[in-house]
Amino acid sequence: MKKYILPITLLLSIATTFAQKKDLMGNVPCNGTADNIPGIYTNHTNPKYGPPSLKGTAAEKAEMMKNLIAIEKLEEASRKDFQLTGCVARVSFANITGGNGNYHHTGYGYQLGVYQNVCHVTQHIVKTSDEYHTVLRVDINPTAAGNVRPMEIGIGDVNISKYPNTIQYQIPIDYIQGKETGNNPSNVSKYISERGLLSNRSNNYKDYHTDFLKLNSGNGYTENWMNGDRYGTNGPNSYLFIDRRYLITKPGIPLLIPVSRKQYLLDMLDYLEIEKANFEYDWNSKMKALSGNSSDYTKKQMAILQADKAAYPKLYEAKKEKLKQLLASKKEDWLQKQAVVGNPGNKNDANERLNELGNFYDKEEEYKSALYVLNPEYFNRNTNQPAKPILMEVQFRYQIARDYGFSERLIRNFEKNFDFNALRKMVE
Repeated sequence: MKKYILPITLLLSIATTFAQKKDLMGNVPCNGTADNIPGIYTNHTNPKYGPPSLKGTAAEKAEMMKNLIAIEKLEEASRKDFQLTGCVARVSFANITGGNGNYHHTGYGYQLGVYQNVCHVTQHIVKTSDEYHTVLRVDINPTAAGNVRPMEIGIGDVNISKYPNTIQYQIPIDYIQGKETGNNPSNVSKYISERGLLSNRSNNYKDYHTDFLKLNSGNGYTENWMNGDRYGTNGPNSYLFIDRRYLITKPGIPLLIPVSRKQYLLDMLDYLEIEKANFEYDWNSKMKALSGNSSDYTKKQMAILQADKAAYPKLYEAKKEKLKQLLASKKEDWLQKQAVVGNPGNKNDANERLNELGNFYDKEEEYKSALYVLNPEYFNRNTNQPAKPILMEVQFRYQIARDYGFSERLIRNFEKNFDFNALRKMVE
């Protein structure tokens, strides 16, 4: 008899993965495999962990339930001529973490968790996994993209002295410590890179830019291969674990719009004042922490701090002058091109940041960070009705291997029969 074997990526959960679900499968007999045994589907009225607890006003909850049930019906319709086998598929609804800058829209989502049925090796009865790895999610009003990492654009925490005599200064990028709270964040803190939109959505490193364009326009899907060889050959014994993403957007309006070189230079001038104030704040905090200690180590640290304090004004003035000179000397067509910025070798080194400041790239293969921001034309819609859909993210995480036929059958049926146009109408 063939023994059921989990892939190595799932072994950590083996101790808790399998438990008999008598309310669903009972003691259904099997003979080596449970993949061809009829499956079970339960809708949102019978989720694994109880009824949904959506948060919001009565009107928002009504809007959420209406949209979630509509999505549930779309998924059910996609399986009209499909026989569910080898699994238990459970629907649930929940709020999700959303948030797109200052644009408030309520985040909530539909989930179809697919729990594999297996044939117990010695008992020869069907048991259902306690955990799912195949899952379909449709998130409404999710976070579109993560902000660019500060060091990618030469801002944030910084070192001035050279290694090994290095002290790092903590530089919040969106507010001044001791004076502000971050409720009015700086423009540079709102920047998003192409990689920010693709984070956890694509590992197609041979053509990231094409995947970015797909998501930004809501046209097509991307995949993040978590197991398997994306660009190589996968044999009959390979285990593929793939996370597919679609963004469902309002047609004709991109989610993100480019930041021009001119805007970047102006925003960096504003940021310099934040950096200067935060450097002084952190420097004073470090000096205060060392006061009253006369050890040799403390004396060395204080000497480094004093050297950094003397060096910083020169760095500040040099960066300020460089920014102003570029704004004054460059022609408007150069200034209006997209800001594609560099990435210093030592991302926290103040001198390397100065050398890189104002350098821009044109070719895609040289992209370090192509800068974007959320498109106001897109995200300022329906802010007075935050539960209305303005954006959806469809995620289908699936498995392909000998022991996961149920998962491959589900994704192939989904590709063929799910009504994406109905989702698009919901965000229009």
